[in-house]
Amino acid sequence: MSGLVQAVRKRVPAACLTRSYAKDGCSVRMDGVSAGHVTVDLDCRALALPAEAKRCDLVFIGEYGGGCWVAPIELKSGAFSAHAVGRQLQSGANLAQQWLPKQARPEFAPVLAHGKIRKQQMGELRKLTVTLGERVRRLRLIRCGASLREALT
Repeated sequence: MSGLVQAVRKRVPAACLTRSYAKDGCSVRMDGVSAGHVTVDLDCRALALPAEAKRCDLVFIGEYGGGCWVAPIELKSGAFSAHAVGRQLQSGANLAQQWLPKQARPEFAPVLAHGKIRKQQMGELRKLTVTLGERVRRLRLIRCGASLREALT
């Protein structure tokens, strides 16, 4: 397990670490992703986030392909607003930044796992960016049920 994963594990309440990667009819698989990871459920009460605060569903921090990754993940099986998804993923990235050691420079991939997307929404989603530290990234889109490794390659 990398030092980055261990550092995050120490900063996040153990009750908020999850092995469930599904919410509201959408999921991501972790096959092909190293066992050296943690996934934080941002709906966990032990994080003491304000109930009205926008946030994504999960934050993955772990090893893949020889590097360390941070991936805020939003799971959407039904209708959604592209703008709201952008805010949720940015909130997840902001929380992850708080948990990372200051010197950490992980790879970064904001991920939307989705069901059906309307053509107009696809255009809106392609324009969205999320920031982690100095890194600005466009959303990576995968279908519900796909492996997270699709977004990390």
